[in-house]
Amino acid sequence: MSTINAILMEPGKDLVICQLSADIEQQIEEIADILAGNFASTRLFNVGNGVSLHIFVNDLAVPLGLTANRRFPHPDEQEIIFGNALFLALADEAGEEQGALNIPEDICRVFIENLERHLARCSGQEKPGPEAEIYTENAGTPDERSFRWQEVECPEAVDKFIGSGRVRIVDDGLCDTIEINGRYFKQITVPAAHKSLQ
Repeated sequence: MSTINAILMEPGKDLVICQLSADIEQQIEEIADILAGNFASTRLFNVGNGVSLHIFVNDLAVPLGLTANRRFPHPDEQEIIFGNALFLALADEAGEEQGALNIPEDICRVFIENLERHLARCSGQEKPGPEAEIYTENAGTPDERSFRWQEVECPEAVDKFIGSGRVRIVDDGLCDTIEINGRYFKQITVPAAHKSLQ
């Protein structure tokens, strides 16, 4: 099998079945293209036989200002998905190593029907709340730290970067600024009292 089925959710559109390469390296590139940058995933639920459905989103959707897509159902209706999203099946044990699994077309249609029913469409005008802008690293450890990304002008004399992907770290000794598609964002530390779990 050279392709697998996944489910694509774009702002303002019906969910559709899309095909991705079965090759994990190519699959990662295709997911990054569809989601317009780096991505993260969250396990939604177990579908049986050691397989779970995951949602993949651009992990910098809020600072990038991507369009509001859908809301999660009650009691999480304040949580909004911004930008495109992909739903993929992953093996619970080895999903990250082997990539996504094919979802048969008839099962995709069942998932689409349920996702359409439970994820309310946004108008596209919704904006994230302040808590959605807060990222926490090393959660639950003594090194826990919260921050938000603030767009900044291109730093002076930028000539070195760390990484070669869609998001690159400006290598200026501090490494607190990233470049994404010609835009620059700097980490701004958030005081502990304003922390939000993310």
